[in-house]
Amino acid sequence: MTPTSLRAVMSALRKPGTGCPWDLEQDHGTLARYLREEAAEVLDALAALEPGNPERERHLCEELGDLWLQVAFHAQIAHERGAWDLADVEAMVVEKLVRRHPHVFGEVEVSGSDDVLVNWAAIKQDEKAGRGETARKRLLESMPASLSPLDEAMEIGRKCGKVGFDWEDLDGVLDKVGEEIRELQAESDLDRVEAEFGDVLFTLVQWARKKGVDPDRALRRQMARFRGRFRHVEDHAEANGGWEAQDMEAMEAAWQRAKAAGTEAP
Repeated sequence: MTPTSLRAVMSALRKPGTGCPWDLEQDHGTLARYLREEAAEVLDALAALEPGNPERERHLCEELGDLWLQVAFHAQIAHERGAWDLADVEAMVVEKLVRRHPHVFGEVEVSGSDDVLVNWAAIKQDEKAGRGETARKRLLESMPASLSPLDEAMEIGRKCGKVGFDWEDLDGVLDKVGEEIRELQAESDLDRVEAEFGDVLFTLVQWARKKGVDPDRALRRQMARFRGRFRHVEDHAEANGGWEAQDMEAMEAAWQRAKAAGTEAP
């Protein structure tokens, strides 16, 4: 009988003697790369999402399923050694969400999302104290090593902002972006150019944070637009003698036609 739940499927795939040889060979360490890959594919699907577009909606649903599979895989391996299982994962996150939302499941009142974040941070501190984690940690320690550079830059800005080390407004950040770009333009030594370029990127990420823009999503969406428009340039080249017969003017004209048509990646 074919199993119908993800938990049952994973149990069958990992069953000694009758399961899948590849699945049986995996452990938490070997699965790490697949977790990273599936998370990245979910982010790409989110960047490409057009709410109401059936194809894009299905793609996001499918990618989330692949990510869920990774969670179930790790839970099955833990279950086999008698540690915890998928039900424990769900129970733990439910308990945490209820505890950290007293304004929904308790008597606490909040006036907006800022109050929610303040309460959340305070509750996390209480949780750490309850576990005996009293040693002082520096503010920028303990960030996940798996964060992308963009996400880490965002998290650094958030943490510093919570203690008041931040620009007062968006104009202040833009002024700093302009300053960093001028410093970049003034450099010629490659090491200094790299350092100043990093300053520009970091400051732009902080502008995005204060503006409420997700820089990772913005960059993924821009790359999707670029791929879609460049396919139009490539099609134009193939129809007109190949790349060798093209000059920048012809390719730019094809690019602008794709841009005017709103060409995007599928």
